[in-house]
Amino acid sequence: MVSVTVSTPGRPSVVLDFAQKHPNDVTIKDVKIAIQAKFPKLVLNRQRLTLPSTSGKPTPLTDESKSLASYGVGEGAKLRLKDLGRQIGYRVLYLWEYAGPIFLNPLFLNCSHLLWGNFQPSALQLAVRNLTVLHFIKRFLESAFVHRFSRASVPVSYVVRNCLYYWGICGLLIGLTLYRPAYSAKALSGTLLDDPRWVKFWSGFIVVCELLNLNAHLHLRSLRQPPGQPRKYPTGLGFGLAVCANYWFEILGLVGMVIMTAGDLGTITYLAIGGSFMKIWADQKYARYKKEMDPKVFPGKRYKLFPPFY
Repeated sequence: MVSVTVSTPGRPSVVLDFAQKHPNDVTIKDVKIAIQAKFPKLVLNRQRLTLPSTSGKPTPLTDESKSLASYGVGEGAKLRLKDLGRQIGYRVLYLWEYAGPIFLNPLFLNCSHLLWGNFQPSALQLAVRNLTVLHFIKRFLESAFVHRFSRASVPVSYVVRNCLYYWGICGLLIGLTLYRPAYSAKALSGTLLDDPRWVKFWSGFIVVCELLNLNAHLHLRSLRQPPGQPRKYPTGLGFGLAVCANYWFEILGLVGMVIMTAGDLGTITYLAIGGSFMKIWADQKYARYKKEMDPKVFPGKRYKLFPPFY
């Protein structure tokens, strides 16, 4: 028989008994199900279990398919439980945050006369609106059908945080800085930004970046392995130069938008904040790949994020 004690702040410790079972036969998921039976509000994705250690950091018991024995948990062990709070699915979070810019950009351009008075939108404003909506429709569909998430859920508070970012920067800020008379047809008349060749070139450049980014995401999806299987590193188009080619193509598209608008404040802010996050994620992925892969094969001559600079 396996018996473990689970303690959590604010709740009494509980002893979980798994009769007639060896630690090799009890999975982390079995433990979580038993905890939920004791505390119905603590559904599986609200639970974070760790094995305390006297000599270092506690060991997180993250893989629900692994047994207690594989984590070194034996008979009579004491586990710590943290309540992660109310959760929401990762996919639902992404759909919420991308929905905002899809309807806010057309809304701001169509209703901008309420703020600035009547003016005729320029070809540049119309192109940026279409490209921004296209970008987030692509992200929305990728989140619904392409992406596979390593974590099932996140705290509900992330919805507010992420929506404030995407709805605020890519909806409100760009709506206020770009869809205004300073970029109207009259204001841009006779300038480079009014030249159809300028608008068409950068629109084409951004669409190509979007397609390259989509291809990268499809390739990354094809590499997904079942839990416990060795991770594969990407080798498709662009990944021979950059470890995180998907971020590279996305940043290129944002750079194209900044150039296309001659440095609109909203697009610069989105590039700066989005680029900084992508750098952090690229550093993390690069470190993880180096730790897990054969150094003779990976990373080779690949840049982390943005050839030939980083």
